Amino acid sequence: MAELVAEGKVKHLGLSEVTGSELRAAQAVHPIAALQSEWSLFSRDIEEGVVQAAAELGVGVVPYSPLGRGFLTGAFVHADKELGADDFRRQQPRFTGDNAAANAALLEPVRAVADAHGATPGQIALAWVQQQATARGLAVVPIPGTRKRSRIEENTGAYPDPADRTGPGAAGADRRAGRGGAVRGHVVHLGGTRVAGPAGRGRGRPAPSRAR
Repeated sequence: MAELVAEGKVKHLGLSEVTGSELRAAQAVHPIAALQSEWSLFSRDIEEGVVQAAAELGVGVVPYSPLGRGFLTGAFVHADKELGADDFRRQQPRFTGDNAAANAALLEPVRAVADAHGATPGQIALAWVQQQATARGLAVVPIPGTRKRSRIEENTGAYPDPADRTGPGAAGADRRAGRGGAVRGHVVHLGGTRVAGPAGRGRGRPAPSRAR
């Protein structure tokens, strides 16, 4: 890929779903502009070394599925019962059966925060992801996906003031978005929780700082 940059065919290089050591190895060959990886209140594996490496190297992070594949919006609980037959989430263990019921309980603190701030659970989830830029000292650009205009408007509402990148409930609420809980301060504290069911590489094990 570095050769493509040298030939003028590519301007910047980005990587997806790499480890911290892999990111450092790539950076040693050619500067990496951005890293795409799943990151949300519900999926926080990249905090185990990847985020730290990105911050040290000056690599921006592009979190995909910042709304937990829609789960953090509260739009559904049991994928196998509430989503269409062709929806891929019906095949993901974290969204089905007992796992879904257990994970649904993790949404309650997020709902409480949303109610307290006149926001939606999805807006709180997005505000939390964006707040990681300040908390961890790196560029963060979440990329939530949707097919509905109403969701686009809801998502942009997570940042009511362009000058305020903290969003509803995130400023001061997540005073220390770190290993002690999903969101600390008066907002949400999910320390000691566990996401039920595998959610991808390395997920589904006890995680003192995970929610999604």
